[in-house]
Amino acid sequence: MQVTGKTGGPSAAELGRLEWAQRHPARAKEERGFRKARAELLDRWHHKNEGTPETHEAHRRRRAGAIARLHASGYLTDDELAWSQEIAAAAALVMADATVRTCSLETRIDVSRHGDAFFEALGAVWNEMAYSRWRAAMGPDAAMVLDIVVHDVGLVRAAGQRGMPVRRARKMLVDALHLWMRIHAGVRREVSAADLAAAQAGLS
Repeated sequence: MQVTGKTGGPSAAELGRLEWAQRHPARAKEERGFRKARAELLDRWHHKNEGTPETHEAHRRRRAGAIARLHASGYLTDDELAWSQEIAAAAALVMADATVRTCSLETRIDVSRHGDAFFEALGAVWNEMAYSRWRAAMGPDAAMVLDIVVHDVGLVRAAGQRGMPVRRARKMLVDALHLWMRIHAGVRREVSAADLAAAQAGLS
């Protein structure tokens, strides 16, 4: 349906989008594809209350590594698998030197982002803050969990390297995933989309 302005014709914004699409047909087609793929992704995972659609999609496509084998064997639930992938994604940012230097939203968000990128940025803030707090809460026990979740070390091997019974190692892993869920939920309550929007408005 055509968007109209006060006079009944196309609005200025609509005309601008149409003109841009006419000048850049290939880009416009590509962006329509991105929007369609994004809509399908959101629809596929809208029933999940925890974790992001991107996280659930990533673990759906992930190869059968250590965590995936535990899930396939029934030792991890779908939610626990998703939480493990959130931890892995956050850890990857840290190892890429995207460390959490401050909790200031203004210094860690590209204020030029809009639309889906805005919420991707908010998700990154959540993951970074949650990861920092989760590591602090886990202490030295985080090393074994990260070996399994990030470095794809099998549970039996990770337990053996530490002289730990496998059952205890499995419980430690599950407890760590549930701790992540609680911390991540707390961060999401603490930092909302409105907070990020306000931070961006203050820098615009």
